[in-house]
Amino acid sequence: MTTIYDPRAARTIAKAEAAKTNAQTESLREQTRQDREDHQAETARQERKERRQERRERWARWRKAAPDTALSGLWAALIVAPLLLAWDAQATFAVKVLHVSAGMSWLFPLAIEAGAWVCAFEAHRRASRGAPVGSLPRWMWVLAGIAATINAAHGTADYGIAAGLALGTLSLLGVLLHHIRQSLDAAEAAGTSAREVSQRFARWLLFPRMSLAAARIANRAGVDHPTAWEAAWIDRHGVGPAASKRDRKLAKVIVKRQLATDRKAAENGEFVIVNGVILRTTLPPLDVPTEQPAAEVSTPIEQQKLSDRAASLLDQALAAIEAGELPERPSANALRRRFGGAMETAQEVRDALSDMHPVDTESEAA
Repeated sequence: MTTIYDPRAARTIAKAEAAKTNAQTESLREQTRQDREDHQAETARQERKERRQERRERWARWRKAAPDTALSGLWAALIVAPLLLAWDAQATFAVKVLHVSAGMSWLFPLAIEAGAWVCAFEAHRRASRGAPVGSLPRWMWVLAGIAATINAAHGTADYGIAAGLALGTLSLLGVLLHHIRQSLDAAEAAGTSAREVSQRFARWLLFPRMSLAAARIANRAGVDHPTAWEAAWIDRHGVGPAASKRDRKLAKVIVKRQLATDRKAAENGEFVIVNGVILRTTLPPLDVPTEQPAAEVSTPIEQQKLSDRAASLLDQALAAIEAGELPERPSANALRRRFGGAMETAQEVRDALSDMHPVDTESEAA
C-alpha cells in the first residue's frame, strides 16, 4: 500500500488542530473567569447578608440592654449626685472655715469622702471576681459615718440643724445606694430570690444591730445569710429567731447565769483550750457504783410426773436423807442397794432428788 504525503495538507491540518486547541483553551479560561466572578459575587452577597444579620442582632441586643443600661445610668446618677453635693459643701467649708486656699480645698472632701468610696469599690471589685471582701463593708460604713458626722457638725454650726442633717444624709445616701445595688447584684449572682432580698432589707431596717452581727458572723465563718442570722440570735439570746418573746427572756436569764458560772469556773482553772476547743479540766468520776446482785428468787421446780413405784420410793428416800442415812443426791445404785427395785425406778427417783437439790456451782468450784 502506497502512502502519499502532502506537506501542505499536513500544515493545514496542524493549523486546524492548533486553532481548535486555542479555542478550547480560551473557552476554559473564560469559564474559569466566569466561575471566579460568580464565586466572588456569591461571597459578596453572603458577606452583605452576614453584615445585615449582625446589624439586626446588634440592634436587638441594644434594645434588650437599653432598659438595664438606662437603669444603670440612673443608679450612677443617684449615687454620684449626693457625692458631688457633699463634695462641694465640704470644699466650701474648707475655704470659709478652715481657711484652706481655693486651689487646695478639694483635698479636704477627698480625704473625708474618698475613703468610704475606695472601700466600696474595692469590695465590689473583689466580689465581682469571687474573692472574699473581708472587713471592707464594715470600714466603708465606718468611714461614711465619720464623713456624715463632720458634714452634720459643720452644717449645723453654719446653717442650722436642718442643714446639718441634710449634709450628713448626703454623705450616707450615696454609700447606701451603692450598697443596695451591690447587694442586689450579689443576690442575683447567688440565685437569691426577690423575697429573700426584701427580707434582708427589712431585717436591716428592723434589726440593724442583729443584722450587723449576722454580717460579721458570715464574713468570719464563711457561712450563708440564714445560718449567720440564726447564729447571731443564738449568740445574743441563747435561742433562735423563731423563739417566742417569753422564751427569749427566759433564755437570756439562763445564758447570763451560765455565763457567770462558767466564768467563775474558768477563773478557777476548770477550763482549758485544746486545739481551739474549750474543754473542762475536771472529768466526772469513772468509778461507777456496782449494782448489788439481785436476791435470788427461789422458783418452784417443776417436778416431772413419777410412776407409783417411784413416788413411793421417793418418799422413802426423803425420809432416809432426813435421817442422814443417804446423801442429798444419792446415785441410782445407792438407791437400789438401799431399797431394791428396778434400775429405771431408781433413776427416776435419782432425777427427782437432783431437781429438788440443785448443784451449788460456787461450792463445787471451791
